[in-house]
Amino acid sequence: ESIVPLLTGDGGLERDAIYWHYPHYHHMEPAGVIRSGNWKLIEKFESKTTELYDLESDIGEKENLAERYPDRASEMRNRLALWRTQVNAVMPAPNPDYDPARAHEWHKHPDRG
Repeated sequence: ESIVPLLTGDGGLERDAIYWHYPHYHHMEPAGVIRSGNWKLIEKFESKTTELYDLESDIGEKENLAERYPDRASEMRNRLALWRTQVNAVMPAPNPDYDPARAHEWHKHPDRG
């Protein structure tokens, strides 16, 4: 769905939520995200934690409201899980070659020194 009408002020989105899926490590642990209205929920797969933010009053995502609004967090987590099922999202899987002693080397590429 094009977001051009939203950006130009000529309309909005036809859906009520936007979803992200990061099943890999990239600046943070693997996670799924749903943004619906002013609310944003982040579900971290490894730590099994949930973060909920009201972006209207907290654009910097400083105050996690998941414990204060458990029903909203649960509803959004369920919507996120349903969406993942609908799109056949691939979930993270353990890497059998992972060596914790070498984890600090993640940024080094063997061909670039």
